[in-house]
Amino acid sequence: MIFKAQITEQLPEIRTWYEHLHAHPEPSFQEKETAAYIASGLKKMGLEVHRLPQNAVMGYLQATNATGTIGLRAELDALPLHEQTNVNYISQNTGTMHACGHDLHMACALGAAKLLSAHKANLKHNVLFVFQHAEEKIPGGAVDVIASDFFKSHKPDVMLAMHSFPDLKAGEVGFRSGPYMASGDEVDVHIKGPGGHAAMPHKTVDTVLTAGQVLVALQQIQSRFMPTEIPSVLTFGNICAESVMNIIPREVLLEGTFRTMNEKWRKKALKQIKQIVQNTAKATGADAETVIRPGYPTIENDKNVTAKIENIATKLLGSKNIHLLPLRMTTDDFGYYAQKIPSAYFRLGVADSNGRSAGLHTPEFLPDPKALETGVSLLVQIIQNY
Repeated sequence: MIFKAQITEQLPEIRTWYEHLHAHPEPSFQEKETAAYIASGLKKMGLEVHRLPQNAVMGYLQATNATGTIGLRAELDALPLHEQTNVNYISQNTGTMHACGHDLHMACALGAAKLLSAHKANLKHNVLFVFQHAEEKIPGGAVDVIASDFFKSHKPDVMLAMHSFPDLKAGEVGFRSGPYMASGDEVDVHIKGPGGHAAMPHKTVDTVLTAGQVLVALQQIQSRFMPTEIPSVLTFGNICAESVMNIIPREVLLEGTFRTMNEKWRKKALKQIKQIVQNTAKATGADAETVIRPGYPTIENDKNVTAKIENIATKLLGSKNIHLLPLRMTTDDFGYYAQKIPSAYFRLGVADSNGRSAGLHTPEFLPDPKALETGVSLLVQIIQNY
């Protein structure tokens, strides 16, 4: 068994890994140096290491008397943000930063790998450590990992992912069974017409007015078509006409996102979006094209897996530090694993002792380093006691 003293002894090295990864972030599909760093570390620990050309790294820890395999996903990629913190390990790659905690996740997974590899004779399960590329960018790296021969030949019986959560303090963790995070599809609507003079709208088709009508009509997706018990969001964050006040443009572009927590209704809603756009544009005389880029599926946590790891966490941290997570309309390509393997996606508190933390995906985000100890301890205990 791995005890607290052994984890405490390992923390300085884990902190070194974390600071290196934080200082050298790489964006989605460009994580070559990060992948090399992870692969080198896993090889030194004696794991069987496999790299995918897309940059993912998998490390397989074979236990002496294993009865199954547990998979653990951590992410390699960073975000296109200019870091605004004052730490001495600030990002050295201008315009790129680990603003979602992926550096923390990798360091915790490396720490767990090193500690567990020294005790493989006592483990009940093999462990597949998946350091995955491109979580932040559609189509996501999970599809490449799942399709790989190495993953198929070492396929886990259970898949886990731990993610930073600024709403909880370091030392606290959160769980939720069943649907937890939304699917996320990108929706582009192109409204087209002949264009013309703003003073003579009767001689053309008003594409801007049509775009407005389309926006209003699409709100029926949530208010009238989706069952009220299914959380959903349809938001258009960008309208682009590329015109001036006295010109009716030939094209208006609407860019949005559709998110829901039910795969059946997701498919139906996407069809309805196209129909509403087409019919509304037709009524005004405009042409319309809807382009939908499929995003990540809903994350639905397996009830049995979640209950088991929550019980382990409670024994480790005490019930006062265990929290029920609220539903989130954010997305993560971990949903692809959860579709195929009993899975659990849970949260690690990263706020300071006063509950202060910048939000994920902000230039000021910086986890409390104390979260490293909690994260490593939790991963080790879950794998030892699952």
